[in-house]
Amino acid sequence: MKASKSSIRGFTLLEVMVAVGLLAFAMVSILGIVGHNVNLATRSTNYLIATSLADDIASRIDAEGLTSDSKRSGKFENYPGFEWYLTVSPYNLTQFEAKMTIISVLITWDDGEESYEISFVDSG
Repeated sequence: MKASKSSIRGFTLLEVMVAVGLLAFAMVSILGIVGHNVNLATRSTNYLIATSLADDIASRIDAEGLTSDSKRSGKFENYPGFEWYLTVSPYNLTQFEAKMTIISVLITWDDGEESYEISFVDSG
């Protein structure tokens, strides 16, 4: 007994091409999302490092006894690519006879493309 054309089952070339195209589109989308997530994780890690480094510099300021109106900068030995900039400037409120110092710590990385800055006021 011979099989008739209507009883032969299978996929046509067009159906296979459409399925491969949809699969390729899905894979490219997934890879794009994964790449984006890796980028976000790297940026988050760098911001966390910058926050920690800025906090470390800010905690050492009182110990050094910085003079007002000064600027310093440097690089971190343990974190290549990260640089710091410290600015100390006086801020006087003459009507209240208050002398304060504004201290700004700027951390940069990725050749200055990304940065994190913390500023605070010392009234001592």
